[in-house]
Amino acid sequence: MLKPFCEKMSIKRKSKYTLGVLLLASFLAIIMGLANVPMAQTSPQIPVYKVVGNADLSNPGSASYWSQIPWINISLTANIPMAPTSGLTHYLLVKAVWNGSWIIILERWYAPEPAFGAWSAAAAALYPPASGPGLFRQIMLTPGTTYTIEKNYTNYFSIVNGNIIQGRLVLNYSGILLPAPNDTQITVLSNGTIILWHSPRPIEDLLYSDGMFYGYYTNNTWYYPDRAAIMWYMGSVIPPTKDGMNIGGKVPGQAFDGVTFNDTGGSLVQPGGAANIWMWVSGATWNNATYDPAFKVNLWQNTSLTGLPYIDPDNHGFAVPLYTNNTNMYEVDTAGIWYTPVTTSGLNGSLFFIWTGATYQNGYWTVEFARPLAVPSAYAKWMPNITVGKTYYVAFAVWQGKLGETLFDKSITSNFLTLELVTTPPTSTTTSTISSTSVTTTTSITTVTSIPSTTIYVTIVGVVIAIIALIILYVVFRR
Repeated sequence: MLKPFCEKMSIKRKSKYTLGVLLLASFLAIIMGLANVPMAQTSPQIPVYKVVGNADLSNPGSASYWSQIPWINISLTANIPMAPTSGLTHYLLVKAVWNGSWIIILERWYAPEPAFGAWSAAAAALYPPASGPGLFRQIMLTPGTTYTIEKNYTNYFSIVNGNIIQGRLVLNYSGILLPAPNDTQITVLSNGTIILWHSPRPIEDLLYSDGMFYGYYTNNTWYYPDRAAIMWYMGSVIPPTKDGMNIGGKVPGQAFDGVTFNDTGGSLVQPGGAANIWMWVSGATWNNATYDPAFKVNLWQNTSLTGLPYIDPDNHGFAVPLYTNNTNMYEVDTAGIWYTPVTTSGLNGSLFFIWTGATYQNGYWTVEFARPLAVPSAYAKWMPNITVGKTYYVAFAVWQGKLGETLFDKSITSNFLTLELVTTPPTSTTTSTISSTSVTTTTSITTVTSIPSTTIYVTIVGVVIAIIALIILYVVFRR
């Protein structure tokens, strides 16, 4: 029996409505997808603007061109989320320029308690008379951690509050037992908090894994230097998805007190990854004879102490050039003051190749990094050449040593950010106000949130699916 004409028209109209809704939804999906892709792929998150002029490292940020460059506000996060001393710097202000032969990067961050006078432990080890804060690390264990001395370990000795006791120290946190190495030294404060002295890398990993790492201990006279670092990714996986480093042993496969550590502390987490790191340290590379103890004793002009065949040519501030891969962390020089050297010969001048200038004023550190765009061929395996037209992946870290951040306890970017040398002038930005109890500054700021590569992939897949859906709908309804 034939259906009434009006009923057929109703069905046809409903089909058109359905088709229209589906087409509209697919069209919106494509538009939204296409709107997202260019943001993540074509615009560098850190543009490096072309300028005329040189860096003034004696007064960072004072060169006239800086006033024309907007700050980029980069969010930082805790490297150790469960530690209250980690992630103390919530954001980092960055701006960058190049002048045809040098790249210059300016950083600024809030630091209420600067770590004046604290040695870098590595630099202090070169200078026998070194004294003061920062000579070695002390770890505060998680509140509630207790200890016992197991007397059946007759060949073990422990040091508790300065007293040598026969037996093995065993730490206990919520039923988790951690036997300590021979000659472990602790101090028990009046409130029961345990401070562990002279912690080697494997112990830090074990404490962290067992929930006993609370942070590095500080007080009014014992703290660590402030630091800032820039990581330049040099690996084969593009784009990189992880900018973190492993916590582990001194070397790969290290056997320590009955435990084998597969990873080396400081090695790069990103598979197939490698990176060059520029590390500024207030207690070693600041070039301040009043507050930087290494420069106070003129350490970098003394080759008999440093073990280097060269000196800092102008006695200027510098950033330690490091290199990390999936195996270990290295130092790009021949002495290996902070880490194992990448080679034992050549590399003349490499330790002082990256120049820095730093000031502390009104509650803020301002640090300026300057490095030639091109590196000598002898350095090229461990430092990137920086050229126009190439995208670089960078990450940032900040340590506030007087508040307990040092080594792997720090504030970091959660993902790599893209950086490119550009020839266009900066665009206008929204003016924001940075406020603190000690200073109020009005600054041009662009807020940066890193975009994970998975977002790009998911967006592209969504676009492809939407296009396929449109084709299927077209074929079906055409009939």
